[in-house]
Amino acid sequence: MADPDQVVRFVRSRRRWITDKVDTAARLAPDYPVKALVDGAEFDLLGRRYRLQLVAAPPADTGQLPAATADRILYVRAEPPGQVRRAIIDWYREVGLAWVKREGRPYELDGRIEGLRYEVRDLGRRHWGLYRRMPQHITALHWAVFGLPVHLVEYVLVHEQAHATRPGGRSHGSAWQRRMNLWMPEWRQRQTELAEVGRHCWLGDHQEHAGRQPAAQ
Repeated sequence: MADPDQVVRFVRSRRRWITDKVDTAARLAPDYPVKALVDGAEFDLLGRRYRLQLVAAPPADTGQLPAATADRILYVRAEPPGQVRRAIIDWYREVGLAWVKREGRPYELDGRIEGLRYEVRDLGRRHWGLYRRMPQHITALHWAVFGLPVHLVEYVLVHEQAHATRPGGRSHGSAWQRRMNLWMPEWRQRQTELAEVGRHCWLGDHQEHAGRQPAAQ
């Protein structure tokens, strides 16, 4: 057991460091929104904001639900909140997967990455992206990351693509950092911004009983 006097001396000697750490932890504490899935609720996707509209059937010229229009309306079938949530997440996943396949390709070519696959899925509350090593060889992004500003989505993609080049040494060691510096010289600034902006990102939390049920159209 530590001597109480030693503990007191240690705390006093590190008071500023401890205060800074506590302040940083408080400043970066998660503050994820909880959404009411009703008409007019707003959702960000790749730099665009869409307003939710619950409907009984797809409006003309929109095709299958969910559907997003050029005037930034997101049409989703009027169902219980849990099913509306799932439909919205599926929309994020579909659009996000198309984006990551397109935007990830130049890094595959430049980094001589062969046989890479992509996934967009729920990665929990600790990861925006993951690279799964051989034999999986998968770059996976959290569906929720596509609700962040595009330059931060790009950072997450590049971060994982740098891993996919399978650099030697530690996971975030010098070889990985060289690749990041080559592909995204300002990656550290984006990493810092992600820590702040990401704590306000919608991760799917919703009100199970929204005060009013929107009228179906």
